Amino acid sequence: MSQSNPISSKRWLLLVSGILVLLLLIAAGFLFSRERHSEELLRRTIVKTLGEQFKSDVELRAIHVKIFPRFAVAGEGLSLHYHGRLDTPPLIRVEHFSFAIGILGLLRPVKHIPLVRIDQMTITIPPRDSRQERTPNLEPSQNRASSPAVIVDQVICTATNIVILPKKAGKEPLVWDIHELFLDSLRVDKPVAFHGHLTNGKPVGEIETHGTFGPWDVDDPGGSPVSGEYKFSDADLDPFPGIAGTLSSTGKFSGVLSELQVQGQTDTPNFSLDKVGKPVSLHTDYSATVDGTNGDTYLQPVNGILVRSLIVAEGSIVNVPEKKGHLITLDASVPNGRIQDFLGLAINSDTPLMTGPVKIKAKIILPPGKERPIEKIIIDGDFGVGDAKWNSPAIREQLESLSRHGEGKPADTDAGSSVSDLRGSFHLEKGVIRFSSLTFIVPGAAIDLAGTYALHDGTLNFNGQLRLQAKLSQTMTGAKSFFLKAFDPFFKKDGAGAVLPITITGTRDKPIFGVSVLHKTIQKQIDAGRDKQAGKNPLN
Repeated sequence: MSQSNPISSKRWLLLVSGILVLLLLIAAGFLFSRERHSEELLRRTIVKTLGEQFKSDVELRAIHVKIFPRFAVAGEGLSLHYHGRLDTPPLIRVEHFSFAIGILGLLRPVKHIPLVRIDQMTITIPPRDSRQERTPNLEPSQNRASSPAVIVDQVICTATNIVILPKKAGKEPLVWDIHELFLDSLRVDKPVAFHGHLTNGKPVGEIETHGTFGPWDVDDPGGSPVSGEYKFSDADLDPFPGIAGTLSSTGKFSGVLSELQVQGQTDTPNFSLDKVGKPVSLHTDYSATVDGTNGDTYLQPVNGILVRSLIVAEGSIVNVPEKKGHLITLDASVPNGRIQDFLGLAINSDTPLMTGPVKIKAKIILPPGKERPIEKIIIDGDFGVGDAKWNSPAIREQLESLSRHGEGKPADTDAGSSVSDLRGSFHLEKGVIRFSSLTFIVPGAAIDLAGTYALHDGTLNFNGQLRLQAKLSQTMTGAKSFFLKAFDPFFKKDGAGAVLPITITGTRDKPIFGVSVLHKTIQKQIDAGRDKQAGKNPLN
């Protein structure tokens, strides 16, 4: 039996090893050359494809293809200039992007990518008024880009900014900061499903949104359609001076990037005017048009429920860049509300001062600024409270006494009523309500007033007339009644038995009522639990 030659075996081993090494060197060289070739090929493909899809000049600062430990592509400094314009910010700017490809991606152009990761992307939408005219001879389908050469299953974006430029020069752009955005089945010529998360700056809160975007309008990016839903949770209103509460909101939106129709609702279970009243529940259902170029919002209408009172409002929320805020203008009405729901905002008490049905019409202006809303809000309005009932025993007692004297039955304890009607026209500015007309009626008596009421400390300053159904002498008993009969003709006026000058001063907690009779003013202070007399009231 023959034996193999050890020297010959070693030669064969060396030969095979050399061939393998040579093959590896050839493969490495081939892969290296394909890597360099693929980088250039990918650069040309990306620039050409994006340029055609977005009708833009494309810049790509760098692109890298890695073979080990896996086949991957990374790029930096990708910019798409809208219609080749270099005098405006790029339509799309991407600082970093990456995606993985299979081994065949080194041998032929990439047609399909499972996942692309993008970091620090800014999309700048030009104003619709400055867009270039569409080519009139082209069909709508020709105005859009052709089918994309590359299909992407999913795109994950971090730190995305959508900047919508204003129509007017000098105005601040509208910026949406999205810290996480996911796009599925990305194609320029088809709608793309998205979902994202962003933090609202003020009030601070998390927004979750999902929907569809596109197809991209290459001639008018601001006209690209978008629709979806959003959820805004646990937004703290404390950063807004003068109000407090926790806001949550849900809704739907549809339209185009530059103009959205939004419908939704908000809930603030603990809304309050800071340092004035107590927390109350506030729910709103709204429909609005949002101008995507500046964030201006036009409400049409808003239906709010304050505790149990319906508030209907229409108006606008307009950005004022030079004031770094928004101007809110509303026309509001309360067709059939409850006065106790509104008093809860202004008076910190578990028991409302007054209960009864209320109707309100008002024009509301809330300018931008750092002042508390109660100090900067401007309201012109009219209101009426019918069949009002007062919860303070002291006030009820005084009103019943006024009613008895007004009816000419001062000694009849069963007569008189504290149920009243209250109506007025007012102007609120700088925290002070100025009443041009304020009427207060109980059976047998009516008060016509004009004056001011300061919201911050409750200071009252009113002047007017007290009109009595009875003659002056009929408001008294005994000798006083007899001596006052001689003066009845002097106080009788315009169908009233007696008309007397009246003032209301003091504060909302301790008002002081003054009546002038025969050139003498007699005042009486009312306390919620106790009356303090500063003089004798001739009607008592």
